[in-house]
Amino acid sequence: MSSSGVIERDYVLGTHDEEIARLGLQHNVWRPRVLDCWRNAEITVGSRVLDVGAGPGYATIDLAEIVGSSGQVVAVERSARFLRYAAESCRVRGLRNVQFQEMDLMLDLIGDGNFDAVWCRWVASFVSSPEKLIFSIAKALRMGGKAIFHEYADYRSWRLAPRRPIMESFVDEVMKSWRASGGEPDVALALPSLIR
Repeated sequence: MSSSGVIERDYVLGTHDEEIARLGLQHNVWRPRVLDCWRNAEITVGSRVLDVGAGPGYATIDLAEIVGSSGQVVAVERSARFLRYAAESCRVRGLRNVQFQEMDLMLDLIGDGNFDAVWCRWVASFVSSPEKLIFSIAKALRMGGKAIFHEYADYRSWRLAPRRPIMESFVDEVMKSWRASGGEPDVALALPSLIR
């Protein structure tokens, strides 16, 4: 529960300061590839982009800077704390082309059919229905718009060399827990057929 008495929709790893910092580091590690991906998807000045599962807004900020004042980014996130962090980060940078929407992707429709692109990183693997998520994303896109997913394909490949049984046991437990909570760590294997 937040200090205001509102129940916070939390994540397994939380929404505390350390998790925000970890997500920032993770974003920076992947950032060069992500920027190439967005360039290939033709996200540019004037684009209208939906950031699904925006977290604390690291990708949101990059997207807002790319699309410029003539473009728009809508950041969708279930955590009010993450959205407040993202909104403050945008305010500090003077970014006025971002809207924030707190919602649960399994309960709410996320768009209006007018987005040029949708960015969805590490969300499909955590939702109870990737099919519903993909349907909602498709409804958010304009004709010819592009959906971009960044997901795990083979989580079990997270290993050490030489192999360590304790590490492999840890990965097995993570996957078991992930699936017990309704997600699928290897969702990317199913995405091509779901998108069709």
